[in-house]
Amino acid sequence: MKTHKSFQIPTISIHRQNQPNLAEIESLLDLFPQAALLLDLPHNRVLLANSKATELTAFTRAELTAQAASDLLPALSGHHLQAEASGNPQTFTASLATRSGSGVEVLVSLARLDAQGVWELAALEPLILHKQQKGELHRHAQRLEDLNTLALTGQDSDAEHAIQQALMVGADLTGATLLALYLVQACEPALKLAHTLGEPATLPTQLPISEIGTLREPVAWVPGNRTTNSLQRAARAAKWAYLVNAPLGEPEALIGLLVIASPDEALPEDHLPVLKILCSTLTSLIQHNILRVHLLDADERKNRSLAIGDMLKETSSEAVLLLSPDLTIEDFNPTAEAIFGYAANEVCGQPVSNVVIGANNLIPALQAAQQGVPISNLGEVRLHRRDGSAFPAHVRILPLTTLEQLDGVLVLTRDLSEHEQFRVRNQQLEQRALLGEVTAIFAHEVRNPINNISTGLQLMAINLPPDDPNQEVIARLSQDCNRLAHLMQSVLAFSRPPENKMQRVELRELLANLLERWRPRLTHLNLKHEFKVYAKASTIIGDPRALEQVFNNLIGNAVEAMRDSGGRLAVFIRAASSVAGRDQVEVSVVDNGPGIPDEIRERIFEPFFTTNRNGTGLGLAIAKRIVNHHKGTIGVSSVPGGTVFQVILPLSENGK
Repeated sequence: MKTHKSFQIPTISIHRQNQPNLAEIESLLDLFPQAALLLDLPHNRVLLANSKATELTAFTRAELTAQAASDLLPALSGHHLQAEASGNPQTFTASLATRSGSGVEVLVSLARLDAQGVWELAALEPLILHKQQKGELHRHAQRLEDLNTLALTGQDSDAEHAIQQALMVGADLTGATLLALYLVQACEPALKLAHTLGEPATLPTQLPISEIGTLREPVAWVPGNRTTNSLQRAARAAKWAYLVNAPLGEPEALIGLLVIASPDEALPEDHLPVLKILCSTLTSLIQHNILRVHLLDADERKNRSLAIGDMLKETSSEAVLLLSPDLTIEDFNPTAEAIFGYAANEVCGQPVSNVVIGANNLIPALQAAQQGVPISNLGEVRLHRRDGSAFPAHVRILPLTTLEQLDGVLVLTRDLSEHEQFRVRNQQLEQRALLGEVTAIFAHEVRNPINNISTGLQLMAINLPPDDPNQEVIARLSQDCNRLAHLMQSVLAFSRPPENKMQRVELRELLANLLERWRPRLTHLNLKHEFKVYAKASTIIGDPRALEQVFNNLIGNAVEAMRDSGGRLAVFIRAASSVAGRDQVEVSVVDNGPGIPDEIRERIFEPFFTTNRNGTGLGLAIAKRIVNHHKGTIGVSSVPGGTVFQVILPLSENGK
């Protein structure tokens, strides 16, 4: 026998010391919405039956209680044993005996009522009624789903697809096998067939303007009715069961017509409310599409008129300032933003004299341009940026006139400081290269004497007694030699050109391993630490040994800052903002030490600058050079009570 789980009744536990009043239980059973029997299955008895059970079986209550439970429901015994074993209600289908002797298929829900398992409550529901209710619930759920789908069609950016989707939902809601949508044509006074669902071969492809008057209200046609338009005549010729047409839009501003029909199905009773919802949705979709098309056409015309000017302005290597006739700034191209240091939204509407500052002959030239006098070249002048720095520039001023009326003034400015910057930069690079060579030679030559001195001091320390007073002097000299040797090693590392071996590096693993090596020292200094990864991707292209040197230096500096007062070291990996379309990752090294004063923070990456008496002043300078060689950036922010070093590096191409 097939079991079901769709119909359940609650398990009722009756705790009793004395025999309950059966009359009271019988009154409760009569409140049940379905047929119910109270059974004593160990004795195969029907104790009580409600009024619904008498209606279902045509037996009286006395007749029902006089019968054995197994005679009424032969399938009870097996399911009773299952319910007794599991303690859970059992639901199954079975045949229920009736007065007519034919029996009726019912859905039985069997539940134990007492702890001893003597009383069982059997709720009975005719299987055909259960299936009907289930089917009705399914149809109701399907209609709600169709209405939800219909509402969501307004979010579809493809109008053609949205309309076709609405017609498909309309077919489900109305039961119609044919749907057609006619739309008003802008170029001719007629309704033209635009969308169909089903086989509309017999429908006319166009409705004449003379019939529009008969189509302004919803009209249902069935065989036997008089035909009033070509649609109904086509339905009659095709011997369809019905045809309904409904207008879209306002009665005096018709934008289309919806037609639903079926060759064999009867007209649904609730077709008007459903048709009203469907027509409202289609009207909104069509109106939205008309508005969208008009807006797109307007935008396209506007874009065509501005495309050439915008392209020239945006790609020009010169600063382009468009001024109104009263010399206020109306437009400021990206090159002008880069040269003068202002954002366009900051200067638009401002007098040009507040932005272009420095040239004595600029204002007279602009005033002349207001009179329509073109001044093609002011020559080389010196202007000032937002930060006050001066730069050489070439300026042209052109009046813009239409029919001898001034529309505006165009100021074109070319920054001439770039060539001077290149010359100074090349000179600095040459000097630094020469200084690097000299420094490397010096460090190499000095390292040997330092080693000799250190060796001699070690021999002296070995030959003198341990309690000799000179041992302390020798120890200090040895420490100085070691510090000088470390300094020379750092100088050589800083002066050599980087020879990084680039490969794929997973920062998550590199930093985790590095912190694991630092763990004993952090524990010894009573410093807590944490490592968290918030970025989905942290794979870069780099030299793992060089990157380890960078982060080892940053962690070492953080530990040194907290060694006396204790604190917490934190290392975070986060996603950083993209640059030129390339994704980046940020590594932050955070400590809650005393912080770095502003005057020191400004020079912290300079070579040989240090506040640590045992430091070389080259650790952060080398770290910055390594990060720069990896096409990244390094920065620091600090307040009293904490410092954050941020290293930003580009991710590998696929970010994995």
